[in-house]
Amino acid sequence: MSESKDYLKGTRPFNNEDFPRFSTFLDNQKRLSETIKSWSTISDKVDYIKLIKSLPATRKSTPETALKHLKEAYFNEKLCLVLGAGISSDYGIPNWNDLLQRLLMEDIEEEPANSIILSKLFSKIFNPSPLIAGRYLQSIFSETKISNKFETEVRKSLYQSYNDNYMSKIVDEIIRLCIAPGNSPNLDSIITYNYDDIIEESLKKKNLDIPFESIYGQAIDPEDKKLKIYHVHGFLPRTGTINTENKITLGEFVYHEQYVNIYSWNNIVQINKFRDNTCLFIGTSLTDPNIRRLLDISNSQKKTKKFHYIIKKRTDKEWLKSIIKKLISEEPSLIEDKENFNLNNTIDFLIEMKNRFEEKDSESLGVKTVWIDDYEEEISNLLKKIRSDH
Repeated sequence: MSESKDYLKGTRPFNNEDFPRFSTFLDNQKRLSETIKSWSTISDKVDYIKLIKSLPATRKSTPETALKHLKEAYFNEKLCLVLGAGISSDYGIPNWNDLLQRLLMEDIEEEPANSIILSKLFSKIFNPSPLIAGRYLQSIFSETKISNKFETEVRKSLYQSYNDNYMSKIVDEIIRLCIAPGNSPNLDSIITYNYDDIIEESLKKKNLDIPFESIYGQAIDPEDKKLKIYHVHGFLPRTGTINTENKITLGEFVYHEQYVNIYSWNNIVQINKFRDNTCLFIGTSLTDPNIRRLLDISNSQKKTKKFHYIIKKRTDKEWLKSIIKKLISEEPSLIEDKENFNLNNTIDFLIEMKNRFEEKDSESLGVKTVWIDDYEEEISNLLKKIRSDH
């Protein structure tokens, strides 16, 4: 695969502090408790409108604006879909953490039903580090003399609870965007961070002549007229032989190798797609350090300042309200002045603050955020509108 390697100019050294986990800071109950305690003493005196205006300004993108730019990219054959675990979860495919926990238990307990229960209990009680779990599993399986044992076991766990009869509205609309490969309009390509073959199998089920190719290794040279589906973290189809090309990014060993080797095929593909196309991120976050680095590199290479888009679900107010109420009931001293504590205003401010931080963070990577309330309906409707003529 011949791709330009001249993409390191103008980039800054990698720094762990560049990657704050804004998307999870509200889940930290200790921090939230401290916030409520200090906030409750002044909440009745605060001008909420003025306070919100003091938050970092961001270039908000409405669904209408995003749609305009995404349609333009699609009809110019410059739209690339970037898919994460959120695409596969409704099919029964476990996310990265759940997959590791399931593999941990299966290494100990051979009965599948028991291993699933144990993995949930173990995760809930001890919350093991995914990196430590991944390293442990790779070490265990590398000790066996069976070729590709690790990938084989991951595939077994990956599809253990898979629902073959399910078709999500989002995947259905993704497939409809793929229907005219080699013709215009057409997707440029799909990048997926998932190991599963949900997109490929869904394409086959349509019984349409849609030429596509799954790319998951250095040795695979794609044909120009086929729709390219890049599995940049590895590919484990439900059937077929597992070989060295099916190597997956799960444990630290492979992840470090991919991070150090900037010229790896999967890094080059992502840099080029991020640089030359408009990308729509669905079912993924921007917390992976390597993806963030590749976005930074591609931004330094761009000739024009064009943004990508990421779809995120808004924090549910009722969910946050229940969390705060639970904290208050468990620790009444949090609220010193209960009569003047404005719960609704506090919730609005916390959500807006979280959104602003995430928007600002994504914006620094060249990605604008589109907020939605209904994941399945709103994303599928957006994809449907992208391919429509009006």
